[in-house]
Amino acid sequence: MKEKENKILNPVQKIIEKSGNSFHSRVVKLLRDEKWTVLVSPYYSDNFTDKPREIDVIAERNLDVSDFIRDWLGTLNVRLFIECKYINGKTVFWFDEKDKAKAAERIKDDTGMEHPNYNIQELHYFSNTPVAKLFASEKSRNEDNELVSKAINQNLNALVYYRNRHDLIPVNPNRRNQVLQRVSYPIIVVNSFDNFFRTSMSDGNGAVEPITETFQLEVNYAYIDKEKSGRNEYFLIDVVSFNKLPEFLSMLEKTDIKAIIEKICWEERQKQNRASQQNRGYGNNSAR
Repeated sequence: MKEKENKILNPVQKIIEKSGNSFHSRVVKLLRDEKWTVLVSPYYSDNFTDKPREIDVIAERNLDVSDFIRDWLGTLNVRLFIECKYINGKTVFWFDEKDKAKAAERIKDDTGMEHPNYNIQELHYFSNTPVAKLFASEKSRNEDNELVSKAINQNLNALVYYRNRHDLIPVNPNRRNQVLQRVSYPIIVVNSFDNFFRTSMSDGNGAVEPITETFQLEVNYAYIDKEKSGRNEYFLIDVVSFNKLPEFLSMLEKTDIKAIIEKICWEERQKQNRASQQNRGYGNNSAR
């Protein structure tokens, strides 16, 4: 009986091992443990081909925004568009200086924080760290090279499709809901950085060293929007190893999310001040 069970279970175990869903499931569990609401492998039809597409994970959190006297103003909706990739083969990334002007425009489009009107120095998209612009694996058409290309395309295609949709994850009916702003981040989560290496585009001798920390891919992405018009956008995609994901989420909350909430509070106070001034003006006019 045991031998018969083993004959059934061994092929089933191989399906599990080859599918990559085990790693996918680990990422989902970690996000849920970190208090993110998770949508697993949603399908949609893209704007250009109308063919079904899929992204591994969309994670979402609604963060309360309160002013300085703790009056509740609403929520900041943060979405993570995540592709999970299990990397077996060695891949080299070519790093170069970040296009800071385009990074500032990306921040402005995503958050409404226009440089230098807002202090965007601490936002991780505006960091001075070099970014990966090219990549290649052991063989020019190796599967692992295709994995990186596929991850970029799946990630950004889904982000472009979903980022302005309000009803992605159902609202909790027992919770107050007034979304003041939405912001989205594309992320590629890999099993580890053991097979990732870096070299510099400005280094003539081609020196290579292992990648050990989270990094960004700089991508100029051409696509067709929902009006069937051609678009080209600059994106930064965070590439994070699984063991660094909690640290990355914590960093995002302490830098970007904190700054965006402060910006929302300041704008809400400005609105309240203008309304108060208008009411005072209206009262004075009435008295006359």
